[in-house]
Amino acid sequence: MSASADQIQECFSIFDKDNDGKVSVEDIGACLRSLGKSPTMADIEALKTEIGAKEFDINTLKSIYKKPNIKTPQEQQKEMLDAFKALDKEGHGTIQGAELRQLLTTLGDYLSTAEVDELFKEISVDSTTGAVSYASLVNTIVSGYPLGGF
Repeated sequence: MSASADQIQECFSIFDKDNDGKVSVEDIGACLRSLGKSPTMADIEALKTEIGAKEFDINTLKSIYKKPNIKTPQEQQKEMLDAFKALDKEGHGTIQGAELRQLLTTLGDYLSTAEVDELFKEISVDSTTGAVSYASLVNTIVSGYPLGGF
């Protein structure tokens, strides 16, 4: 579901605290999230560089909102599930905790060991096999678990 022009304008107005038609570039991630997008930290840093100024206007927000590389949580969920399914040759719906830890700390928008430790406190790891349901993991991440890279 896309945000309407009115919703984008309303969002911009909320972040434009002094009504000067400008919003701090530091708020770009929060703006996009409030409009239903889910930019990664890397996305946000790239957008800040692209904007190239300390502030942005409504037209910049509209342009950025339309970018296809800024995913919704549902799009991110599908992509993550597809990636885990590709790794799951046996089709069990699980990944070993040690393998997951390795992936999360070394690939893509990787996480710190401390962030992975926090995540592991939130997910269920089978005490017998050490396996993690990747569907449950993805739901935890997409539902708003505050990880820097996601």
